Amino acid sequence: MFQQLENSLDKNGFAIVPSVFSESEISELISVVNPMLKNCPAAGIRGISQKLPTALSNSPRILKLVTPILGAEARLVRSILFNKSPKVNWKVTWHQDLSIAVAKKENVDGFNAWSIKEGVVHVQPPVSILEKMLTVRIHLDAANESNGALWVSSGSHRFGRIPAAQAASVARKNGEFLCSVQAGDVLLFRPLLLHSSRKVSSSNNRRIIHLEFSSAKLPASLEWNE
Repeated sequence: MFQQLENSLDKNGFAIVPSVFSESEISELISVVNPMLKNCPAAGIRGISQKLPTALSNSPRILKLVTPILGAEARLVRSILFNKSPKVNWKVTWHQDLSIAVAKKENVDGFNAWSIKEGVVHVQPPVSILEKMLTVRIHLDAANESNGALWVSSGSHRFGRIPAAQAASVARKNGEFLCSVQAGDVLLFRPLLLHSSRKVSSSNNRRIIHLEFSSAKLPASLEWNE
């Protein structure tokens, strides 16, 4: 299984692992996050791992997926709860995840495009940092084309940093794949993989716990935010 997983991530930049979490475990997570979402008008909640009773960053099942890819030194560096619904609906154009969250701004060579997102400092690091990262998405709901499932362009993580203005055309030429999943499935992908999602067109929510892991060491003056 892990060899297949590694091969898929290397060749395609993504992999879907079915039934990582049981129906009862997903129901328990939903019972925890729903009250948070009720009082949150935004599309998501940052730092969600710190708000959950279960430490997903240390979950044996998550680490079992992450460690063979990134190594034993891999750690959680960002976590977000996304909730796409008919009430909180948005479209995401083709893009790569080029920014990381850090504790504070420091002028370091190779780190550019500084920004603040909901009070958290973000920066675009060198590609070498992004190549040592892996995104883990735990799906609390089944997702398909009608409720904003992720579209990816297989293998595009091998193209390096792609100018934003060229992302859509590169994805169109390279090929687009819809990552349809069931609740409890986990989607793994590399940050440099081109991906997008469309607006919800049904009455179904698309709740996702988005975890980013890294084995990269930042320069001494920089620290991961989470």
